[in-house]
Amino acid sequence: MDHIHKRSAGQSVFEDVSALLQNMMADITEPIRVREEDLANQLGVSRTPVREALIRLESTGIVSLRPGRGALLTPVTDEEYIEWLQLREQLEGFATREAAFNASQRDVERLRAIFTPFIDTPEDEHKAGSYALANVAFHKEIMCLANNKLLMRVWAAFGHRQTTYRRQTIKRLHRSADSLREHLAIIDAIEQRDAGLAERLAKDHVQALLIAFKQPSNIRSPNE
Repeated sequence: MDHIHKRSAGQSVFEDVSALLQNMMADITEPIRVREEDLANQLGVSRTPVREALIRLESTGIVSLRPGRGALLTPVTDEEYIEWLQLREQLEGFATREAAFNASQRDVERLRAIFTPFIDTPEDEHKAGSYALANVAFHKEIMCLANNKLLMRVWAAFGHRQTTYRRQTIKRLHRSADSLREHLAIIDAIEQRDAGLAERLAKDHVQALLIAFKQPSNIRSPNE
């Protein structure tokens, strides 16, 4: 029993450290040093589980550990983001297909509620930050509805690549209206339990973002 409790407590600290670092990444444009002690103090835990969490997070690319110098938190590069979108297209397709099989009507209503504040609202009134959060919440919910534990672990480990944006991708690519329309179409397909259509729409959604992002004018220079 103690072993189980210790494992669950460690997992909780891991999730808390991961969330804290992802929030920090949203505001940085250059690598910054992160100290175990500071993280432990913020979370109200000892340094040992924080250190263990950082070791696990290093494999996801969120941080780089440097012996005796703490951890280096690094923003996602454009090249890494493109690689993530290429992988995400497949993950999203699978997850949305499974969601179409699994989602209840209440689940569908919850998905719709995420975007209700943005429907019939002039695009220039869309708050970029609010819509970005809604976008993240939607895709996380789709992953949950897929009911696949391995998929959830992959998303938890690498999903920060879509949330760490100084680049504010949707706003930057002028995709707010398209993004909203695509999300609502995906929800309709899930409600209709049309798994094939849901999968195709989800893949098309990510592919459209990838194509727009790869336009030469949207790739930042290394020093930008």
